[in-house]
Amino acid sequence: MAEAPNDARSAPGVEGLPARSITAYGSREISQTGVRGVGGAHGVNAHVRAFGALLVIEAWGTASEIERRPLRPGFPTIDIIFVEEGEFEYLDGSAWRSSAGPLMIAPSGLPHRVRFITDWRFIVARVPREALLAYVPMLADTVSIGSELRMPERAMQALLTDLVRNPEPASESDSQIVDRQVLDMAGTLVLGRQQPNGGPGGPHGSLRSRALAAIAERSGEVRLSPQELADGLNISLRRLQGVFAEARSSVAGEIRRERARVARALLQDARFDGMSTAEVAERAGFGSSTSMRRALEELYGLSARELRTRRAAA
Repeated sequence: MAEAPNDARSAPGVEGLPARSITAYGSREISQTGVRGVGGAHGVNAHVRAFGALLVIEAWGTASEIERRPLRPGFPTIDIIFVEEGEFEYLDGSAWRSSAGPLMIAPSGLPHRVRFITDWRFIVARVPREALLAYVPMLADTVSIGSELRMPERAMQALLTDLVRNPEPASESDSQIVDRQVLDMAGTLVLGRQQPNGGPGGPHGSLRSRALAAIAERSGEVRLSPQELADGLNISLRRLQGVFAEARSSVAGEIRRERARVARALLQDARFDGMSTAEVAERAGFGSSTSMRRALEELYGLSARELRTRRAAA
């Protein structure tokens, strides 16, 4: 997918885009972002809309082969791509791999080559990588394919499609709500796709899902600890720790991550500007402002003040 150009001439939002409006991209603009056709024109078009730190993209084109050389390799975002139509192949190392699946999860900002076999159309959510770390402890730097969509994923696709095709302007408060809603959907989707033992149907995946649901429900309780969580699930702490260790995570780490996600949401919501840092920490379940500060810096690399400042400046 194409990166948004940095020379947009209207009020800049994410990546130079006008905030909360739909921006059209033709072949010339997309070529300026590092996409080129192999052996000819690439025939790629796109509509892009920015909501806070989130980009919603509709891209379409004709049968062709393109190569993408991002202007900023390693740009820390993840693309959640819904394939509405078309068949294509992508270069994986030295091998071409075909895909007709309706869902792809891929790190953006990496060079790649794609062959579109037919006319095609994608709906994409481009999500900041650091925001997804509040949901998923490890994010793979490889492309993953979903052969069919689950019900929540179909709901996310429908929402993104409406957002990028509906020209109705969004207020700043509506934009913040959309940003949080899509982020929650994206985090849940990626977490579900990366669960061990075959996903939520596996025995360990099911137990981990139950534990994560309990953490989300009880994270605001300061007394919630790994032992308290295990007791609430009627299992031993050792078993619970083993399930999370298989996913290269920990019970305490997931509790801290969920509390940090709640704190981030409070700090970036104008309705809670009257809350002090200590009150936000208490609401999110942290025992102190210090523990909240450490968690926010570990997960997002930002302090409470910086999170509020970034939101206010958006």
